Amino acid sequence: MTALPNSPTGRIALAIALSLLIHAAILFTPVIELAPTDPPLPPLMAKLEALPAIVAKPPKPKQPHKAPTPSKPKPVTPAPPVTPAPAEPVVEASAVNEPAAKTASEVAPAPEIAAPEKIADPAPAHPLPKHAELTFAVMQGTDFKVGEARQRFDISPDHHYTLKVGVNTTGIISLVKKFDLNQTSSGTIDSHGLQPNAFRESKNNSGNTETHTANFDWQSKSLNFSTGNSVALPEYSQDIISFVYQLSQVPWSGNPLSMYISNGRKLEHYEISVGEEELITTRMGKLRAIPFRKVHGPNEEGLNIWLAVEYRLLPVKISQTNGDGSVAAEMVISEIRVSDD
Repeated sequence: MTALPNSPTGRIALAIALSLLIHAAILFTPVIELAPTDPPLPPLMAKLEALPAIVAKPPKPKQPHKAPTPSKPKPVTPAPPVTPAPAEPVVEASAVNEPAAKTASEVAPAPEIAAPEKIADPAPAHPLPKHAELTFAVMQGTDFKVGEARQRFDISPDHHYTLKVGVNTTGIISLVKKFDLNQTSSGTIDSHGLQPNAFRESKNNSGNTETHTANFDWQSKSLNFSTGNSVALPEYSQDIISFVYQLSQVPWSGNPLSMYISNGRKLEHYEISVGEEELITTRMGKLRAIPFRKVHGPNEEGLNIWLAVEYRLLPVKISQTNGDGSVAAEMVISEIRVSDD
């Protein structure tokens, strides 16, 4: 057993070393935990096969014009002679209800018209996993870790989805400034993607708590906020977390994409450009990703999202930029767990 240092200098050095170890343990230990009812998911160890990009189908190439091949004239068969039918006796108007008149059963029924076959909605080009759990490192700027974020996405057998997002400060930063953010989106999912019914956000910023909710009333086409305000609800509107997963469910041919997105307090119109595939660096290594960037004017804040080509087009990086283009904060993926059971 090694003896403890007796000199003041030795004790100070030991205290500093222990302090650094404790802070390092806090800094790199995830502190966001899902509810105990959430089943654990297996880690996604192997890369999934790349899926085709969602783009409009190109028009079929026109075939070269060919002159029509003359056909042999068909022999004309003379029509058989038509024997005129005997004239029917004229029935007086007063005798319509008499037995001599034709009854309804004698009238030939009209031919039935077959109802058109119902065309099933096409399956989404990039189906989402039934369960996904994503863990991110939250950075101030691009290289200073200040917290952890976790996203949990679940689809039930009856085609309802739930998306939970938790973000909070960790390590030394949490001792100076405590920040917790919890967001939940729930709704239905079909061939068009996600249709949120309710969004909730709870934010605790150093003891100051704020809660906002938005209810999507699709029948009345009204978006109702917890403040008592309401606005018209455009078709295919999203909330601030569901739209990240909706990006993989919509066609990318209409570039830039047009979306109405609510943060629980208001509804905004976003135009999102789709870029060319990039190679980004993460704690999972280098990943192929498609960048999505919110279109904004000069000196306005920006939002950028990267979806992984080899990982079911799940989000793997999200960044916010200042008006001068510098990165204010970003989330970078550190672990992906998925399950289709």
